[in-house]
Amino acid sequence: MPIDGLLLNKLIREAKKFEGQKIRNIYQPVNDEVLLQLQNGFLLFVLKNPSYLISLDTKPNMPDSPQNFSMFLRKRIKNAKINKIEQLGLDRLGYIDLSVIDETFELRNYKLYFELMGRNSNILLIDENNRILDALKKGITPQRSIMPGAEYFPFYNTDYINILEHDNLDFDLNQQLMGFSKISKKLFLEYIEKFDFITFIAEFTDNSNVYTFEYEGKKEIIAFKPINYDYEEFKSPSEGLLNLFQLRSINSRFTELKRKLEKVVIKEIEKYEKLYKKLKSEEKDIEKIPELEKQGRLLQAYLYQFKEKTDSIIVEDWDTGEKVKIKLNPLKTPNENLQSIFKKVHKLKSKEQHLKKRIKITQDMINYLYQLWQSIDLAEDIETLQEIKEEMVDERLITEKSSKKKMKRKGSKPYEFNYKGFRILVGKNNIQNDKITREADREDIWMHAQGIPGAHVIIKTNKQEVPEDVLMFAASLAAKYSKGRYSSKVSVDYTQKKHVWKPKGAKPGMVHYNNFKTLYVEPKQ
Repeated sequence: MPIDGLLLNKLIREAKKFEGQKIRNIYQPVNDEVLLQLQNGFLLFVLKNPSYLISLDTKPNMPDSPQNFSMFLRKRIKNAKINKIEQLGLDRLGYIDLSVIDETFELRNYKLYFELMGRNSNILLIDENNRILDALKKGITPQRSIMPGAEYFPFYNTDYINILEHDNLDFDLNQQLMGFSKISKKLFLEYIEKFDFITFIAEFTDNSNVYTFEYEGKKEIIAFKPINYDYEEFKSPSEGLLNLFQLRSINSRFTELKRKLEKVVIKEIEKYEKLYKKLKSEEKDIEKIPELEKQGRLLQAYLYQFKEKTDSIIVEDWDTGEKVKIKLNPLKTPNENLQSIFKKVHKLKSKEQHLKKRIKITQDMINYLYQLWQSIDLAEDIETLQEIKEEMVDERLITEKSSKKKMKRKGSKPYEFNYKGFRILVGKNNIQNDKITREADREDIWMHAQGIPGAHVIIKTNKQEVPEDVLMFAASLAAKYSKGRYSSKVSVDYTQKKHVWKPKGAKPGMVHYNNFKTLYVEPKQ
């Protein structure tokens, strides 16, 4: 939801604490932001969607060199006194009235207009004659000219209804209301339907509170109480905005990190599956060893009959009595072909043990990568993803460019459930899977979805018999936190922890188990 005129009204009311202060400096953190450094605080204008102004106590990070517009403002209004900060009606624009002694020791009056209208946002310095001195975004449109020297006309429609100019509901609600977005108008109508217009005006004008709430799966902020929604209240509008943007920033980081980790894992899966296919193809050559050995023995036995070079010979297999055709290299003598067959057999036998080991290692790696992918897919918070990233760094799936010594991160906690007096733990990632399994007592129950990637689940038994319904509940959790979570039925194996072990050199989260039973459950909703 864009920052509407109602929220801007409260942000401006908060910014009025800067009236009477002087502008100590002007910065441009990025192209579409302007920061005023005041005697006791900072006022930041963000001119991208969503556009807003916000009061800050501390200075944000600044670039080393100032940009052109901030240099112009420094020349004109550095050390200017803020006389007042006003909003035009209830719309998304306003101005700061300024006075300053210039280099000729004359008093100058300026207005710094801010139009906070999404992608059409702008900030302009206007002189005493209402002429534009400069603007962050210049241009000419059919409606007006935004160029130095042009007369300034605010992007402002006085035909819209300003509800703050009305003492009661003496206007048509179907008309265009100034400063309202679609969401805020909907919530405004809900508010006055439950209470009344006068109550709304009184509450809106008496405090600076703002509210964040969930709307259609997204966190939003509004300048009045959303009566039909759970909300969080903030006494300071700037604090509310910072909280919202921090949350959005975390969500953005979460989505980006999740995408990045998935991309790495998918690429590794493709690489190892390609390698596995190649190794299995080589394994087919190994299967030809008995046939090659037989051909070598037959050729050796009948070698005396063949002296000339040929592309094949036909001999009798003494085991079956059948005629066998042996293909040869016509460029070599039969004896040379015999030596080639023996060399190939020797090479394949030398390769056989190594190949079987490589196939097992590759298959284990593929299983681990799918388990890792499942952990990423199931992750619900940035801390879990950070742990997965650290695991991937340790496993050399990701290379950290930083040479700084890695700080030991405090591990996040597994999911924990209490059901009929039994404590149930569910690992969020491979590190947690290893930890909860390693720390479980020998008599605790260990669970895992059968044959598919998923979380380790531990039922803490305290040496008590676990009832069937508790086993079923825990198994439904194991199904939920597995690749089969969207299936109607999932097979879940369970056994005591003492029957679960981690092979030497196994990847995180990978274990073997025996003496198990299987439950068939629906994933927990």
